[in-house]
Amino acid sequence: MENLRPSPAISVNSDTTIREALRIMKEHNVGSVLINSYSPPHQLEGIFTERDLLKWVSDIEKNNAWDKSIATIMTKRMITLNVLEIDRAAETMIKHNFRHVPIVYDSEDGRSHVAGVISMRDLFKGFVAERKQKTILEQFTSKRVLVLARQRSERELQSKLLESHVNLVFHQQDFEGMGLDPAQVVPDVLSSDLFVMDLDHFSADSWVKVLKKILSEKKRPPVFIVYDPVQQDPRSVLALKQLSQGAVIHVFPKPINLLEYLRQMERSL
Repeated sequence: MENLRPSPAISVNSDTTIREALRIMKEHNVGSVLINSYSPPHQLEGIFTERDLLKWVSDIEKNNAWDKSIATIMTKRMITLNVLEIDRAAETMIKHNFRHVPIVYDSEDGRSHVAGVISMRDLFKGFVAERKQKTILEQFTSKRVLVLARQRSERELQSKLLESHVNLVFHQQDFEGMGLDPAQVVPDVLSSDLFVMDLDHFSADSWVKVLKKILSEKKRPPVFIVYDPVQQDPRSVLALKQLSQGAVIHVFPKPINLLEYLRQMERSL
């Protein structure tokens, strides 16, 4: 499970009272605390969990033992996993009927140190995250993204960003000069799931016509516009900003904020 990560370990010394250990668990909203030896080097001696509390609560109440040390009721029989074995956490929990497994690593001096704790809650969160990621990726890869760009560098950028994630298609129109023919471009745009248009090296009159035609269609894909503010006249830049603020299209001036660019694409697809 690639998304599985240990939670931070909450530790107490073995002479900590049961009352104090429970207070710490409540404060940190955790289902377990690790018990370390009282004396240095404070090696891991046991674990106390919500299940231990249910097991002992009647005896604790009966004998008013809340101020006894947590070591008297901790679970000494522990199984730890090295950080390199974290993918075995689910198998280990099921096999030994545990709900919490300490994760450790070895330092250069050969001593074992606690890296965290994997709980059933962590497993569930990792499972949900993995399924969500897989679902998003499956939805993403089935989409057709059409790119209209004259610059080789822009085509290469889009390929590196998107080619492995979507069905990426570059428009094959034979460009004459700096002009664009809406009749040749728009039908292909409308049949795509997302359209990326690099305005640079096209005349303003030309790309405005194409853009107006696309935006006049009721059923149109999300439109992403990429442009260099230096190459566009002030009126065009202002118009693009207004369209972006109105959430009509997604506009990205160069240099592109790649993280936001991909995030917006994922949301749009």
